[in-house]
Amino acid sequence: MQISSPIDQLTEKAKQVLNEITYLTLATVDKEGHPWNSPVYYGFDEDYTFYWSSWIENQHSQNIINNGQVFAVVYDSTALSGEGFGVYFKGIAEVIEAENEIFNKAIDSIYTKSGKPKRDKKYFLDSGPRRLFRFMPKTIWVNVKEPYEDYFLDKRVDITQEIKQ
Repeated sequence: MQISSPIDQLTEKAKQVLNEITYLTLATVDKEGHPWNSPVYYGFDEDYTFYWSSWIENQHSQNIINNGQVFAVVYDSTALSGEGFGVYFKGIAEVIEAENEIFNKAIDSIYTKSGKPKRDKKYFLDSGPRRLFRFMPKTIWVNVKEPYEDYFLDKRVDITQEIKQ
């Protein structure tokens, strides 16, 4: 019987949170450098590329079009105080411009996770009001509690390589 390492346990917990929590919270910035934060309903693929659809005129959509640098978090806000667990990401986001393999993968991942019927592709193309987006994390981590005097500090544990195995 093989005992999993602490990083393996954190990675499994991260995967569980990603499968159970329905919203990814995006942090973007506008052209003037003002921050913007938005929750989006998401799906993801085996490489932990995240997909969602949004109205093209939403602030976060416009921010991504102008600057694809994104910070994101999926956090289990259902947990009791002090017991929550989040998965944090830094990477690049972009609009999926045309119907192609990535476009189809985005639709599949979003609607598979929700269990809802897929929307017609025309909804996300040409004159449709929404677009599909993808977020490609470069770094993925979780935080763990590290005792310090009579309280604790958050310590970052990088799981980028482990989660993609």
